[in-house]
Amino acid sequence: MRLGGGMNLLDDLYGDSRMHDLWSLKSTLTYWLLVEAQLAGALGDAQVISIEDAQSIIEACSEKNIDIARLIRESKNVGYPIVSLVSMICESLPAEQAGKVHWGATTQDIMDSALVLQTRDAIEYLLVLQERLGDAISDLTQKYAKTVMPGRTHGKQATPTTFGAKCAVFLDQISSDRQRLIDAYRGISSVSLHGAAGTSAALYPHGQQVRSALAKRLGLENTIIPWHVNRSAVIAVGDAVSACLQMLARLAREIIDLSRTEIAEVSEGSSQYKGASSTMPQKANPIESESIIGYAISGESHAMALHRASEAAHERSSGEWQIEWRVLPDIFACAASALSLAVTSMQNLQVFPEQMAKNCSFDGGLLLAEAAMMHLAPRIGRDKAHKLLYEVCLECRKIGQSFESTLQVKLGKDFEESFKGFSFNPADHIGEAPLVALEGLRIWSISKAKKISVGS
Repeated sequence: MRLGGGMNLLDDLYGDSRMHDLWSLKSTLTYWLLVEAQLAGALGDAQVISIEDAQSIIEACSEKNIDIARLIRESKNVGYPIVSLVSMICESLPAEQAGKVHWGATTQDIMDSALVLQTRDAIEYLLVLQERLGDAISDLTQKYAKTVMPGRTHGKQATPTTFGAKCAVFLDQISSDRQRLIDAYRGISSVSLHGAAGTSAALYPHGQQVRSALAKRLGLENTIIPWHVNRSAVIAVGDAVSACLQMLARLAREIIDLSRTEIAEVSEGSSQYKGASSTMPQKANPIESESIIGYAISGESHAMALHRASEAAHERSSGEWQIEWRVLPDIFACAASALSLAVTSMQNLQVFPEQMAKNCSFDGGLLLAEAAMMHLAPRIGRDKAHKLLYEVCLECRKIGQSFESTLQVKLGKDFEESFKGFSFNPADHIGEAPLVALEGLRIWSISKAKKISVGS
């Protein structure tokens, strides 16, 4: 919910317009009006007010009866928007029917119920974007399941892997993140209609009946216990979106690293002047990945702020609730924008298998040291083999020779016998990498099939 504007260059360039529209004041107003309208319908269902009065109120809960400028002006004075909203709804009705608007509810009931609907719609859209990203990475996983490349740990070459196996890890993480979003969707599916201090005193003895009817009308779950100050469900949403952003940041950082000039194993899709420098003609910077990281860090910091909203005391907060107004829309906006960029990046990613193979020979081909150690281990023991290969690696780097030739010098006449049947081709030492790729594809296909529904 935004009551004002402001400059944000990142969003001006890459912001996801659909998510921004979903959290705009105009859209948020629509959710508030929907809840007020369905509250009237629920009051009619429970026979607290007449069906005729309920229908009149429902018709009055229309954007045509709301002056946005006045809503903003009066909300600044009151501190909350629902007082002004209700006043304008009432002004469009006869006095008797106007007196039944907002019956038994408090401001936070309307805004929280609307927030649930808005958040659910936002999660559904994130899941759409997430599916597009997963499909793009799935294509890469399948295509490059056996494409050999250096595996890297602590920033350095380790042992051979495949690009498909690397992608499969992201598929697995996206699948986990998808489940967290689905769980968060289900967790924030409760209606709020508990009145000023959470006892539904203004609706007593009809509180449960009206609340149940409102939940049914909104497609939400009924709950007897108020959640005005228990913001666990909102925090879970923020944490789920934050986890998604963390994965996106990791993905972006790997793309940036693998596209470095001295590595050059992948590159973002190219076009005229994409990622160009104002002074260095040769530059093609990974701008999509850079922007993803900017969004991810921003969104994650907002998610941390949501945890402070749970510190509210007594039955209603004294400022903590307002944290959500500020940061929840931004969390979703950051996630949608980062996901949209990631989809574009992965769909157009350029992969260079020849360079991946070439890089396996970098550092003299020492990424085969573990394989050589395990080949020797049955003959001389793993610890002794480790010490021997450690000395070989030091010597290899010192003299600038290949791993294989250094081993030959070190072992002399024992080399042929010791390494009989051993391959110095990295492609023969990728272990379960192709299986990892296949498993990632299987997990993603299961994840895609999952649907979200309340109570399931």
